[in-house]
Amino acid sequence: MDFQPGIPRYIQIADAIRHGLKGEGERIPSEHELCAQFGVSRPTVRQALDILVQEGRLYRHAGRGTFSTPSPGGDRRLRVIGSVADMIALGEETWFKLVSREVVPVPANIAQALRLPPGSSAFRVSGVRHAETGPFMHVTAYVKRELAEALSEEDLSKTSLVGALERQTDVTVKFLEQVVDAVLAPRHVAELLQLRPRTPLLLFERTYFSASGEPVEHAVTYQATRRYPYRVVLSRPERRT
Repeated sequence: MDFQPGIPRYIQIADAIRHGLKGEGERIPSEHELCAQFGVSRPTVRQALDILVQEGRLYRHAGRGTFSTPSPGGDRRLRVIGSVADMIALGEETWFKLVSREVVPVPANIAQALRLPPGSSAFRVSGVRHAETGPFMHVTAYVKRELAEALSEEDLSKTSLVGALERQTDVTVKFLEQVVDAVLAPRHVAELLQLRPRTPLLLFERTYFSASGEPVEHAVTYQATRRYPYRVVLSRPERRT
C-alpha cells in the first residue's frame, strides 16, 4: 500500500479495511497477517482495527478473531459520528434549505481551522437541513475560495457540501476532526429550526481534510437530536498482554 503523507497510517489502513468489507460475518485477517499486508507494526494495525470496532463495523470474538458487523447504512437512525461516508449519506437522505451562499471575511478561529492567513475570506454556505420529522440541523460551512467557483451553481438541496466538492473538483475527503458540545439554541438558530430559544442542542464543529492532509471545509452545525437522533456505537479495546 502506498501511504499518503500527512495522514496517520492507521487511519489509511482503517479506510482500506473498511472499503474491503464484503458483508456481515466476514472474518478479518489476523493482526499478524495485516502487519504483513500493510508493512506496518502491530500497534499501528491495532489502532486501525480499534477505529472500525468503535464505528461498529467490526467486533472481536475472543478465541475466534475479528468479524464484520451489519453495515451502519442499513439503519437510517444510525450515524457513527466521525465517519465521512455517513456525513455524505446524511446529505443524500435528507434535504437542505439554503439560506445564504457568499464570500465573507472569516473569524480567526475559522481561518486557523482552514489554515488561512489572518484577515482572509472564504466561501460560506448557511442553511437548514430537513428530515421527515422537520428541520433538525442548522449548518454554517466555510470552504476555501479556490473551491468556491465549483460550488457557485451547485444545487445543494439533496447533497452534502462534501459530496458536492468531491463531484465538482478533484478533491477527495479522507478524514475529519470534530468537537462536540451541548449548548442552548441561539435565537436565530431556534427560529430556523422552529424551536423555542435556548432549547438544548448538540453543537458540532467539523474540519474535513483531503487525502493530502489539507483542510477543505470547516462546518459549524447545531442539531436537534430528537428529530434526527444519532445512535453512537462505542466499544472498549481488548486488554493486551
